[in-house]
Amino acid sequence: MWELIIDYVGTVTIFVAVLYPFLYLKGFTRNSKAFKYFTCYLLIIGLIQVSMGTFKLVTMGDSNLFFFVYYFVLQFTMLSLFYRELLGYKWINIITVIVLLFIGYQYVAEPSLYFKYNPVGSSITQLTIVIYSLLYFYKSLSGKREFLIVNVGLFIYLLSSLLIFASANLVLHDSFPDYVPRLLSESNLVLYFILQVLIVIEWFRNYRVIKKVE
Repeated sequence: MWELIIDYVGTVTIFVAVLYPFLYLKGFTRNSKAFKYFTCYLLIIGLIQVSMGTFKLVTMGDSNLFFFVYYFVLQFTMLSLFYRELLGYKWINIITVIVLLFIGYQYVAEPSLYFKYNPVGSSITQLTIVIYSLLYFYKSLSGKREFLIVNVGLFIYLLSSLLIFASANLVLHDSFPDYVPRLLSESNLVLYFILQVLIVIEWFRNYRVIKKVE
């Protein structure tokens, strides 16, 4: 029963990932730069998810793990630009370049990493975004800000995902029961679905009626 629920949630997340970029695209030209970067983030992640699902379906279950690098690198890049606009900190550009150069070095030094989890790279990118999220929470104390609901969702999801992916290579060791990595993966999927729900709520509450953000 639980496996059926997880399969259903996984299918729903793919459909939602395709749907909500179009919701945000309705106000793309009339909203802030942060809104535009976030919409691009949704489009990119949605495209990667669909590609991963299609690849696995066409290849009858072959590993689609090589998509992982595109997922976490592009997620980091777009969310860094998103938080740069929300926070107004230009030094985020410098941090972004440094992190991307480090990840690039990882794959040049170890090409086989392309077909494996990269717990170091993904942990660094997610931790950086979590820090930006915390800074935005602090900045939001001084008044009403954009994307507060999304910020809550990103903080919860990325912090949890950070712990899951950071331990990925550890739990794949033979000393751990088979259900442990599966449980972590399922937990990440449920948290991602919660993030998607919060993204839709953000749109419904603040962007359903097209308006210009001052």
